[in-house]
Amino acid sequence: MGPVETPGMVELHAYGADCLVFGAVGLEDARLSDQLNRTNELRILDVRIEDLVDGHVIEMPELVVAHEELCAVWAAGPRGDIARRLTTRTARVEIEIGPYRIEGRVHGPPGGNPFASVLRRSTWVPLTDSVVTYRRGEEDAWERIATLLVNRHLMRLFREF
Repeated sequence: MGPVETPGMVELHAYGADCLVFGAVGLEDARLSDQLNRTNELRILDVRIEDLVDGHVIEMPELVVAHEELCAVWAAGPRGDIARRLTTRTARVEIEIGPYRIEGRVHGPPGGNPFASVLRRSTWVPLTDSVVTYRRGEEDAWERIATLLVNRHLMRLFREF
């Protein structure tokens, strides 16, 4: 169970290199991707950090984390201004980043190659219809996420399939 949403606050789930981070973040922009691309760090409140190897949990009231420590994030709450949504073309991609394997759809301009457009984007690239798989202790874990933001600077594999 995550933090309770309040006006301007949304529940956040983040995938770190060796842990999962849960908490709440103040949404200053209409879209989380805009906010992440505008700053170098993220202030998370009511934080719960879960170690991927042994499962131990640390809780703290606040954590400021640099973007280079986060592989991917998603937030509950509004999807952003509908007027800013564009018609796009999608490509199915596979990504390896940190201990995670992600499959999803990357979006690009209707007349262009969505896969190639990622190289021209800001740090945080949105994927839709994503599945994240990883090891959690001795178990395989997976999560289906409607919209996931991936840190393109940390990708070690990015391929279309």
